[in-house]
Amino acid sequence: MFEYKITLDDNDYLIFNQYHLLNSNSGKKYLKTTRFFVPFIFFMFVVIFCIAGADFELILIEAILMTILSVLWIGFSEKLILKSMNKRILKMKRESRLPYSNEAILKFDEEKIHEITPNTENKTNYSMVEKIIATERAIYIYFSSVQAYILPVTVFSEEMEKREFLKFINGKVDFFKV
Repeated sequence: MFEYKITLDDNDYLIFNQYHLLNSNSGKKYLKTTRFFVPFIFFMFVVIFCIAGADFELILIEAILMTILSVLWIGFSEKLILKSMNKRILKMKRESRLPYSNEAILKFDEEKIHEITPNTENKTNYSMVEKIIATERAIYIYFSSVQAYILPVTVFSEEMEKREFLKFINGKVDFFKV
């Protein structure tokens, strides 16, 4: 059995959300859609000016301006979206409770994962785990497409302990589910 007392801060939660946005299928799709939706809208402005019969110089200037803005948007949209996500998380923190607990105990026994927080206690069967992601800063144990237990690597006293845990958890999870 493995047991860890974890303390998460806003940065841990933010890094998880950034990782999820940049690496999940739904996050990649959202980024791609957003990245090309704005230039499409800009293109539609040029088309509307053409249909309205505007002067050629006005249409040309607008097309050049919209092209420049589209290139800038495509280049910087990811950073802008991540910055917007950061602001939303900080706003959630100011207005109400965040969707995670700052302090928790995660227990991994032979049957289940137990998450004990000051307000709740959750049990998750290993069969519910969809994937396990190990990054430099944390291990994410996904139990749905958008939710995961966040286990910061700082809970491990040494690299060997982390490897033993990963071996244990990977042995409990069947990734070949249909």
